[in-house]
Amino acid sequence: MNGLRARGHAAFGIDPTPEVLGVALDYFDSDWFRELGVEGLAPERLAGLGIPDTYDVILITGNVPAFFSGEALRQAFAQVSALLKPGGIFVMGTSSHSRGGPQDQDEAVGRTALGLMHRFSDWHLGQYSRDSAWSVSVYAALGESSWPETPDGIFILT
Repeated sequence: MNGLRARGHAAFGIDPTPEVLGVALDYFDSDWFRELGVEGLAPERLAGLGIPDTYDVILITGNVPAFFSGEALRQAFAQVSALLKPGGIFVMGTSSHSRGGPQDQDEAVGRTALGLMHRFSDWHLGQYSRDSAWSVSVYAALGESSWPETPDGIFILT
């Protein structure tokens, strides 16, 4: 996130765990982070925390989906869908064969206005197959993006 900020992006991170946030705050500006779980990703809640309530990009990484129940994953997709600007991008990285993996994501995204654009086997954009241990799924919100030169994003750290 520091690299994005250094290039002029308005990037924010959230995590529900004070210990994880403590590590981030040891290295980075406290204005960039908020103590918040995915279930709190409502536009009015974000605005109340002093951060934007719509985004060009939202990223969930670190195998976070493996810790979501099926209902929590569906809720996360719905909330992310509500936060993305038209044409915005949602990227989710997780292990492929655990709860919250591609099969669960495909079920959860079906209840939103997001569409799967790409699925990769790693962060280096390797070709995904059913045998891939990892998946990085890229979803897009409906509509044409009108991204500025520095798209804003929220990064979920858990």
